[in-house]
Amino acid sequence: MPPKDDADRFARIRDKQIAARDPLVKARKLEHTVSVKHRRHRTSFSLVRMWLDIPKVWRGTMIGGLLGVLVMFILPTFVPGDWGTLGGLAALGFLLLLGFSLGRYQDSRDEIKDLMKH
Repeated sequence: MPPKDDADRFARIRDKQIAARDPLVKARKLEHTVSVKHRRHRTSFSLVRMWLDIPKVWRGTMIGGLLGVLVMFILPTFVPGDWGTLGGLAALGFLLLLGFSLGRYQDSRDEIKDLMKH
């Protein structure tokens, strides 16, 4: 007589085989996909949701670029001559790179958190 563990294992294997041959699995999956698409389609458009759907790399780059352009226009009023323009361009490049780097860091951190959950 086989031990009880073998009987449980055989029962689980049999249940998995029966579930694998279930013809309604594909139909349920299709119904779920269709209902998710309908639900997503019914939601209204939101600029905030659109902004949050953009990867943080690009959000950080855009914010850095906007700050860099702001500095590029303000700095020449305080620094005389071409040095203000050159400093503004340097600030633009630096802030773009900083925004990109911080966004990439945040995306990587989120990916690691997602991988740790599973």
